[in-house]
Amino acid sequence: MTEEEKSRLRLLAAKYLKNTISESEREELETWFREQRDEPLDIQAGFAPDEEALERRIFDAIQAKIRPGREARRVALWPRIAAAASIIIAISAGGYFLLHQKPVRQLASNDVAPFSKQAILKTGHGKTLVLDSNARGTLAQYTNAHIQKTGGVSIAYTNSSETEKKIIFDTLQVPAGGKPYNLQLADGSNIMVNVASALRFPENFRKNNNEMELISGEAYFSIIHNASSPLTIKAQGQLIEDIGTEFNVNTYADEPDSRTTLVVGAIKVNAKAILPGQQAIISAGNLIVAKANVQQATAWKDGYFRFNGEHIQAVMRELARWYNIQVAYEGKVTDAGFYLRITRSRNISDVLKVLERTNSVHFKIEGRRVTVLGKT
Repeated sequence: MTEEEKSRLRLLAAKYLKNTISESEREELETWFREQRDEPLDIQAGFAPDEEALERRIFDAIQAKIRPGREARRVALWPRIAAAASIIIAISAGGYFLLHQKPVRQLASNDVAPFSKQAILKTGHGKTLVLDSNARGTLAQYTNAHIQKTGGVSIAYTNSSETEKKIIFDTLQVPAGGKPYNLQLADGSNIMVNVASALRFPENFRKNNNEMELISGEAYFSIIHNASSPLTIKAQGQLIEDIGTEFNVNTYADEPDSRTTLVVGAIKVNAKAILPGQQAIISAGNLIVAKANVQQATAWKDGYFRFNGEHIQAVMRELARWYNIQVAYEGKVTDAGFYLRITRSRNISDVLKVLERTNSVHFKIEGRRVTVLGKT
């Protein structure tokens, strides 16, 4: 942390304690607190045995960030900092679940595990391959492309020749309830395709064609730029032009908008230049460029759910895709925002139990149907 950042944090903390902080400043302080903790917000993170120990741990972290080595100030500031830390963690009725935890109602004994479905590769030659059923090695060999399975959830293409004149497109389909799949193109570019997604791409990449289409869903692109043959991607009202970059595209049909988040490099979306840390948002046909929460936008590729104040409906849409479940609602559903970071390898009951710790929402699991129970 730089001295400027420390100074800014001290100012925000002082305003918080004096109750003079604005909403935007409060959000800034809360975001810092969430992003700077070392441990993931996981139900088995083991933060501390009780509230007092947890608050002291938070205080120690704040002191280490702002005033390392100043033990004399520790005792004097402790009561106020501990109180502020408690409030910051319990951000809202739907906020973090680390303090003032209440007994959690036992969920139904049936449960839903992730990774129940298998990815499919459909080649332009009419062949359908169930990827998870194939061992490592050659999947298909064509005139212009050699396709190999290189890992548990990874395939790679090698251009064989340029004798094939016809442009051949393959489609990688990752179903809801599957595992994200990694696709390596012939030039070394990598694309990770999320669940409930489909990507259409040319077999002989950049030799015969440089266009692809994210038909639906989400994908993370790590593209090696080729100035003589730049990549273009079509995705639900977006035309994305690569200029050597890493970016995430989210175009799920059940979301209110489509978002392209630039991590590094440069891209254009509908001819509009996007800078690293920015997000192109397409809503009702209009393009908006805004600052992005990159960690949240790309958390899925690192194996985490990450929610940053989303309402329960948005949370459940993501869970529905990941676990391949149906979602229903009963009663008056909370409008609280939920803050959570937890590994995606857990069964759905683990995630729902964490959400229930807010005491603002409850759930019922019946097979692959999850009902959100609001307050009656």
